[in-house]
Amino acid sequence: MGNETQTRVVEAIPPSRELWPEALELPCQLHVALDVHHFTIRDLLSLSVNSLVDTQRREGAHVPVRVNSIMVGWAEFDVIDGRLAVRMTEMV
Repeated sequence: MGNETQTRVVEAIPPSRELWPEALELPCQLHVALDVHHFTIRDLLSLSVNSLVDTQRREGAHVPVRVNSIMVGWAEFDVIDGRLAVRMTEMV
């Protein structure tokens, strides 16, 4: 009688733009990580405008995307109108 376990079911509420409209304007940090193997301080100090860094990633390879240090998905680099862009390919 006193050892009964109660199960509480909580339904997920889908995100709504109407719940906290002011929260939509809060700033966040977006990070796209590239692994650069064997990169040294010497390499860092020698960088200048138009320097190229070999990332050892093939074209179209997925890179992790984090918002405020939380993994939110995967993306790939793309060029749109002559500018480097990140195309989201998967959300986690």
